[in-house]
Amino acid sequence: MSFHAERFWSAFQGVGMLDEASYQPPVGDLVVFSGGFKRPDQVVLDGMVHTTDYSIEYLASAVELKRGFMITVAGGQYKVRQTPMANGGGEFVTALLEKVAP
Repeated sequence: MSFHAERFWSAFQGVGMLDEASYQPPVGDLVVFSGGFKRPDQVVLDGMVHTTDYSIEYLASAVELKRGFMITVAGGQYKVRQTPMANGGGEFVTALLEKVAP
C-alpha cells in the first residue's frame, strides 16, 4: 500500500488541525492552501527577550513558495525567510516565516 499525503492532509484539515493560508502571485489567481502553522515562543538572551519562530508545513503539491514570497495565514501577513525545505519523502514542505508589521 502506497502513502498518499493528500489523504492524511484532508483528515488533518477535517478535524481542525490545519490553518488556511493564501499566496497571491504577481500574475494569476490567489492560491489558497492548508498548512500546519506553528508559532512557538522562545526565550533568548538569558531570559531577557521572548521571540516567536513562525513556520508553516504544507503539501508540496499545493503551492510552490520561495524566499521572499508574502503569504497570509491566521489573519496575519508573513514573509518566507529562506528557501522552503522538503520533509520526509518530499510530499511535505516547511517554510520559515517572518511576521510583517501591518
